[in-house]
Amino acid sequence: MSKFHIWAGNFKSKKSFRQYLDQKSYLKAWDVYNNEPPTGNEEEDAEPDPALRCDFCKEVNLDTYDEDFMIIKYYSKAVDIDTIAEDTLTDADELKKLWKKHKLKDVNAVIVYEDDDLSTKSAAKSTGLKYLGKVTNTSESEDETGVHYLWVGEKETLSKKFIKHIADEEKLLELLIKEMRIEDEEEADINFYYNPKKEKLDEMLINQVEDYNIAEKMILKADEMKVTTTANCILDISMDASVLIDETRIAAALGMKYIGRFTAK
Repeated sequence: MSKFHIWAGNFKSKKSFRQYLDQKSYLKAWDVYNNEPPTGNEEEDAEPDPALRCDFCKEVNLDTYDEDFMIIKYYSKAVDIDTIAEDTLTDADELKKLWKKHKLKDVNAVIVYEDDDLSTKSAAKSTGLKYLGKVTNTSESEDETGVHYLWVGEKETLSKKFIKHIADEEKLLELLIKEMRIEDEEEADINFYYNPKKEKLDEMLINQVEDYNIAEKMILKADEMKVTTTANCILDISMDASVLIDETRIAAALGMKYIGRFTAK
């Protein structure tokens, strides 16, 4: 099985954590360098200054990081290690050992990154977060049916752009694919159900999620999280476990509550 590099620590806010990883300026500079014609000015035509790299990249000696191979998690409140393991596709037992070894407390920010070219020596130079080592990527051990991701929504909290396309299946699908950052709909089985009149969430899941075992797990997790007992819609996405998506980003874009990630096992 492959291994992920993992870093953990505490940031004052989600905004400061995002700034720590913000590589937009550097990527934009490279886009200009690669695609716009030379000006004839040696200074202006030079390669982008490495100082534009994000703070994380500077610390661990990366030029840039590939978002498709990185999982970034920020928690507004304390969560247990099992939740972090589930969110980051890592082995819970290994994480618990690392937490104990490094005596971690008040962790609210985690990065896992799959990069065979990044040495542990370079990875350990991080200062914004503490480098813990490498952990097993558990997604490779999951069955071929993949995993399910669940979001739950109420009409009054749905984003305007989501509401705008809710009756247009084609436009809605385009929006979901865009927010998931996948190439096309064939990469995921998207099951979206909406009723302008609220239904009991447990009944909605039983009726709309084809796999009964998955539906039951979803109901238990929703109960555990104490989310609404009634809802207008659910979004159930089934896809290959190796494909990484930003669940919280999707939740924010759609105005839905992310419930969790589920497997048939």
